[in-house]
Amino acid sequence: MSGNPILFEDASDLTNNLPQAQAFEGGRFLLEQGVKGDLAKLEQVAQNFDNDPLTLRLLSTYLRRWYAGRLNGLESIPILFDQRPTGRALRRLLAAFEMKLAGASDITLLYLLSLSDRPVPQQPMKFIFRSTFVERWLSRRDDYVRFLAPLGRLNEDHWHWVLENLRRLNLLEPPIEGHQDLLLVPERIRLYLREELRIKNPVAYKQGRLDMDKLFRENIVPLAILEPEVVEEKPKPVLWEMNELDSAQQQVLALRCSLASLRQHSHDLNQHLLSMRTANLMTATQENNPISA
Repeated sequence: MSGNPILFEDASDLTNNLPQAQAFEGGRFLLEQGVKGDLAKLEQVAQNFDNDPLTLRLLSTYLRRWYAGRLNGLESIPILFDQRPTGRALRRLLAAFEMKLAGASDITLLYLLSLSDRPVPQQPMKFIFRSTFVERWLSRRDDYVRFLAPLGRLNEDHWHWVLENLRRLNLLEPPIEGHQDLLLVPERIRLYLREELRIKNPVAYKQGRLDMDKLFRENIVPLAILEPEVVEEKPKPVLWEMNELDSAQQQVLALRCSLASLRQHSHDLNQHLLSMRTANLMTATQENNPISA
């Protein structure tokens, strides 16, 4: 690729250049961020999560969004038994976010953005990935088509909603002044997500890198360190208030659970009908061919 290449760093660098833990009052930070509990308990929680500012910011966001700031939400954060103790607290928390956002367009977009170490222009990205989705959907239904499917259903307002949600979850950098269209995932988060995508969905990882390469070949994109433009661009209006966003998230989760239950019920009913049909067939066969004594 010509110009400035997209850099792909190793995921083991997640903990490079961490702030000094002893200079950061993690317990008080959690309290100020709206996590509920006495200071001594919150200090212990902060220590359990490496007393790292980024990790604790994500932790407070996670607990507020899905558990009203209560510490019982800690039980939903998975325990990792990998061989890399360094940075494990952040990986645990990001794995919890992955589970909460599983199947949503939010996590699909986040995975794609994690493939670039440079700010990604939103509009060209939509064009590149949607055109790839349509082309592959018409020719072959592979893992990449299934991976991109959540994004294919988004209209303009829904794209804006997803971006707002990711920024409020601190999984996406705030808008860059003068360059509102550029999207960038924080470095340590994108390194984790990039490695997860490479392992869990190699097809999507490989094709996503090719599409991102095409995106940067066909578009001139400023570097990560940007100077504001002279003409100020008005930020897009906030479409959702925080309480509305949280409520919508809860409703989506409830709907997913209901759909899962409905699928299971349909499966059980189908199995029951199949067993009845088999029993009736066996009975009819025995009546037509009685066994003589």
